[in-house]
Amino acid sequence: MSAAISQLPPRPPLLRHSVTELGRAFLEMGGSALLQPLSRLLPRGDGHSVVVLPSFMASDSSTAGLRRFLTERGYCALPWGLGRHGAGDRARSLEASLAARTETEERVAALVEAEYLRSGRKVTLIGWSLGGLVAAALAHRYPQWLRQVITLGTPYGDPRGTALYRVMSGRSASPVDEKAIKRWVRHAYRGTLQVPVLALYSKTDGIVGSDIALCQGDARWVRNVAIPASHIGFPFNPLVRAAIARELAASPE
Repeated sequence: MSAAISQLPPRPPLLRHSVTELGRAFLEMGGSALLQPLSRLLPRGDGHSVVVLPSFMASDSSTAGLRRFLTERGYCALPWGLGRHGAGDRARSLEASLAARTETEERVAALVEAEYLRSGRKVTLIGWSLGGLVAAALAHRYPQWLRQVITLGTPYGDPRGTALYRVMSGRSASPVDEKAIKRWVRHAYRGTLQVPVLALYSKTDGIVGSDIALCQGDARWVRNVAIPASHIGFPFNPLVRAAIARELAASPE
């Protein structure tokens, strides 16, 4: 699995998508509540463990609704338990942020290994946004513990294609380090992929531009599926939840 990096900076999301993020997310939350009775029609799970990784600066509380949905569908849905994602990263460079990301990956790997040993079954990882980059990295390095990976609105490409690049990198007044950006993008693809990856993305995502939302790789293992969703609303969106339920039920261990 390899990452293609364009010579031109990617386009960030359209402004109209960014400014309507919060309002659309509330609509998605309401839609999930309204359609909750219909969720019983979705396929039931087999009880295997599903660990949900939050997005940048989010904690387990942001994924509680999705985990509750997964539990109701018959899975052992688990929080990551590591606090707010990226809260301790005060890095002023992509290199330092990448080091923090690597440390997070190893902590999540330890959680996945422990759950695999406890349950005796491979684990599914669902990663929202930055959590998806962590999940994809583990899919390449620890296939012995993982059944599959599902990512939600994950910025797989050049981080300049996000609406939050300046905030996340702390590089508003610094020249762009192209080599550091290439290392950041390629980091999630190190190793040989032997775990199915479903990347759910949205063409109306107000945080992650569509130029960087696709997971690159062998079509035998990687699928990219567009779903209308806001970035904030991914874990709450009823269409996203339905896609997750179907994917989990269809994928053999």
